[in-house]
Amino acid sequence: MKDDISGPYLGRLGWLAHRIFASYWLLPAAGVLLALPLAILAVTLDRHAGTDWLLSNGLSPVSTADTAKDLVGVAIGVNAAFITLYFSLTLLVLTVASSNLGVRLVDRWLDKGLVRVSLAGLSFTLVFSLGAMAAIDADAPLSSQPLGTISAVIALQALNVVMLTVALHDLGRTVFIDRSIHHLGREAAQGPVAIAATDPFHGDWSLGIAAPREGYVEGNNLHHLSRLLGEDGGRVRICAAPGQHVMEGEPIMLLEQRRDDERQLLKVLPIGDFRSDGQGAVFRIRLLVEIAARALSPAVNDFYTAIAAADRIASAMAGQFGSWVDEDMMPAFADDHRIELPGQDFRGLFEDPLNAFRQAACQYPSVTIRMVDNYHRLIDRCEGEGRPAGLRRFLVQMAQDLAEHGEASAGYDCDRADITAAFKKIAGPEGRRRANAA
Repeated sequence: MKDDISGPYLGRLGWLAHRIFASYWLLPAAGVLLALPLAILAVTLDRHAGTDWLLSNGLSPVSTADTAKDLVGVAIGVNAAFITLYFSLTLLVLTVASSNLGVRLVDRWLDKGLVRVSLAGLSFTLVFSLGAMAAIDADAPLSSQPLGTISAVIALQALNVVMLTVALHDLGRTVFIDRSIHHLGREAAQGPVAIAATDPFHGDWSLGIAAPREGYVEGNNLHHLSRLLGEDGGRVRICAAPGQHVMEGEPIMLLEQRRDDERQLLKVLPIGDFRSDGQGAVFRIRLLVEIAARALSPAVNDFYTAIAAADRIASAMAGQFGSWVDEDMMPAFADDHRIELPGQDFRGLFEDPLNAFRQAACQYPSVTIRMVDNYHRLIDRCEGEGRPAGLRRFLVQMAQDLAEHGEASAGYDCDRADITAAFKKIAGPEGRRRANAA
């Protein structure tokens, strides 16, 4: 069965495009660059026919040239204040919120379209208003003023007030961490990369591609790699999954057949400087664990957030069931089984994050019990959907490790008994044997 799993932005071009178009400053910079040419165009239209048309129809936005200049001057001042306010609130509020619940949330929050559109609108209006101000001659008659441009300034100002209200409301909702947890869990459960199980390649590799620099793998452009291989390209093993840290010179790709297009092959695995949301499910799953771990720290001590993160981790696991590959098989690209993807199956996505979650949650019986209960629900779902036995055994093992760690860390007999009782609910023979032994 071919199931979609969440993946990263694909290939070097896709990664570069994300870095450019998801930039916090791209839309504001575009707004600044476009504002002055559009202001010049508006003034030109006014001088040809726009102002005369407005006056002849009684639609002049101002009664005198002095009023026009004062109006645009006020608009410039208000826009400058709005930009300062919104920029400061955005960075300060998000940074303070994320410092408690995961600094990497800033990467996702600043990637929101509404944040960048709002700042772009404010920047555009400011520069557009400056252009309008330059075209106003307070000593000239009203018929010589760019009345259409002034009308546009008023309209833009009204639009910006509305946008700023919406954006500040959205900012308040954004720092409500449960919304971010919800979106992370939903996105971690789906995506464009499909995994299939295949027999591993046991032959000799003729060529190894080394990482040209140190950093984090941003993605795998598997469709491009498949085209490069052609029909007779042999087997390929991607040694570094998205989100994995590699050192310069470390093997990141092995090929059955020797090739001369190493530079093209390197474009399949772009390497970035840091972890980011563009790396897909692997980043989002680990971010959920980070949020839970920070919530359980003494400085925050937020059980509700930790439990919400545990629930979303379980939801993401359920969405990724289709990526399970048994240990004697090799994960491969579903559209081209020649491309092996070790570490990009269900176990590769979740084993290390779940162990990290266990290490954080073991000190808190209530969170331990909640996650053990989530494992129970996942195991029941596996059985109901007829998922592989290996997946059920993996989930039982994760639940057992968490329960045993929680029992060992609990300082109160009642807490240990509650954790044991939670694990006894685990379905399947492995769970019954563990419960009977307890």
